[in-house]
Amino acid sequence: MTEMAQTQALSKTERNKLITLLPRLRRFAGILAGNRDAADALLRAASKKMLDGGRQSRQGLAFDVWAFGELQAEWLAGLREQKYPRLQGQGDAVTFLPAGASGEGRKFRDIAAVLARLPPQQRSAALLVYGEGFSYDEAARILDAPLHTVMARVSRALGLFIASADGPERAGSGEAKVEQLQQTKRQMSR
Repeated sequence: MTEMAQTQALSKTERNKLITLLPRLRRFAGILAGNRDAADALLRAASKKMLDGGRQSRQGLAFDVWAFGELQAEWLAGLREQKYPRLQGQGDAVTFLPAGASGEGRKFRDIAAVLARLPPQQRSAALLVYGEGFSYDEAARILDAPLHTVMARVSRALGLFIASADGPERAGSGEAKVEQLQQTKRQMSR
């Protein structure tokens, strides 16, 4: 019997949790897919599988960690089947704006523009930790990667974030951008 056959369909409570997570999952799908159209297709496919019980057991995982992991698994499966184009390096900066923050000015637009230029693996690891508030361990479970790999990706992302924000005319502003990112993470976790 396959693993999918062993999983159970979501309960009504879990379906409600999934509905609540949809904006965050859509944002993560955009991070993976690189644009809104591909993100929407990815989220539809992953949501359908999640409603049927998903690819992996939910046993012992927080629901949001499981759901993000299912989305990541669907994206990887789609890459293998060439369903979802993988945009290397560049993403749609609008995808990286926090929900409801599109009108909040330059701070978020600057962060989103830098995130759009990060390599996809670093971008997804950094945004799971700093954007979605997951611990490094939870991000490692979602990405199905070793903890030290996720920590290295986040570290490299922050290094690139600093380097891209620091130009000769803006010396020291990269550290300020990282502080903005960390403040944003703290605000989102409240």
